[in-house]
Amino acid sequence: MALNKNERLQEWGLIAGDLLTETGRGWWYALIITIVAIIPMFYTAKFLLTRAIVSSYHPPQVIYTEAVTVPLSVMDQKIFSLGQNAYSGYIRIKNVNLEWGTPAQRYTVEFKTLGGTLINRIAGAVFILPASEKLVVFSRFTSQQKPETIQVTLEATEFLRKPALSLTVELERVSFKTGNDATLVSAGIRNLSAFTINQINLPVALYNAKNEVVGVNFTYLNQVRSGETRTFQYVWASPVTGAVRAEIVPEINIFDRNILSTDAGISPFDQQ
Repeated sequence: MALNKNERLQEWGLIAGDLLTETGRGWWYALIITIVAIIPMFYTAKFLLTRAIVSSYHPPQVIYTEAVTVPLSVMDQKIFSLGQNAYSGYIRIKNVNLEWGTPAQRYTVEFKTLGGTLINRIAGAVFILPASEKLVVFSRFTSQQKPETIQVTLEATEFLRKPALSLTVELERVSFKTGNDATLVSAGIRNLSAFTINQINLPVALYNAKNEVVGVNFTYLNQVRSGETRTFQYVWASPVTGAVRAEIVPEINIFDRNILSTDAGISPFDQQ
């Protein structure tokens, strides 16, 4: 059976050979010329088609937009007389941006008389968290002239998006006491996060019955370990007139890469 198939193939090969032998030389030339002509025509057509496709292609438009942030604003300020030509004060800076804060907002504060005489100038920088009201407390200073006004200058703000960092602290046992000799506020704070917090800022404001700020103070705690409860207090050497309650707002600088550490003193950011 296999031999019959081979014989048929041989027969077809002989027939094809006879036909090709009988074909005139002119036809062979024509075939070669046709093949040679088709090759450049093919590539020319391919080039023209590719150019037509590329020229009609319009890539998607990429639009770059800058983050829209609302400028910081000074929403409150006040000067306190501490007696014996001593004074203090505060400013409150508001940030309404939900996702943006600044690690170092530079400012200049000038305490002046009503006539414009400069009494004291303070320059510094503070971090401001997203969606927050930053209480900046100015400690005691002395002056023979009474300061009546505060002039605040905020430098250009460098906003940063808040990092994906969740830290939880909890105030405990806030106590407010005022007497004939002094005013005392004490409290505890517990670190509920998984890391040691290297610094917790603790500004406090005293309010009267009209919800007006009548006193301010500031302290901070270092190296508060995970699960630890640390106590702290503020003391005013003289009673703060009209004060009925204290409001403490713990602040943690989430923009500082060294704000957290493990028990071994290693920043978790350095382990990433």
